Formats: sequence, C-alpha cells, structure tokens
Amino acid sequence: MISLAASSIREYAGKHAALFERAERLQEKADRLEKAGTPSESAANRAERARKEVEAGLRALRASFASSVGGSAGERAFDHEVERLYPTLGVRGQ
Repeated sequence: MISLAASSIREYAGKHAALFERAERLQEKADRLEKAGTPSESAANRAERARKEVEAGLRALRASFASSVGGSAGERAFDHEVERLYPTLGVRGQ
C-alpha cells in the first residue's frame, strides 16, 4: 500500500509541479530574507499561502486514496509517504 501511496503522490506532484515549485521557491525566498536580517511579512505570507495550496491538494488526494484502498490503513500509508517525500508539509489530521 505504501508503494501505491508513493506512486499516487508522485503522479500528483508531477501534474502539479508548478505549484510545488512555487511553494518551494517562495519559502526559500522568505527564509533567505529572514537569514539576511530583513524579514518580509509579505514574502512569508506568500510562502504560507503557496504551502497551504499544496497541502489542500494533498489532503484531497489523501481522502481519495484512502477511500479507494482501504480507509485508515490507506491514510496511514499516504501520511507516511507524504512525510517522507515532503517533510515540511502538514497533511495529517484531516
């Protein structure tokens, strides 16, 4: 089931690569500004919104995956793979 979850997540990430890349790019920019001593609230807010878009898509995928492969066991497998592939995203606890 874990390999099915990984495949499903990778397929979704491939189809929505621009969204994932945008979230990563905006977070890197916010982090870079913070490290440089010039934190930007707007940069942090943009990064947060982009991350939430990715998370929302993954939550929807999680629900679909779990219903198609076996409920809570599917959720656990999906959560495991999201945490492994994207450790900074919060998808658990729907």
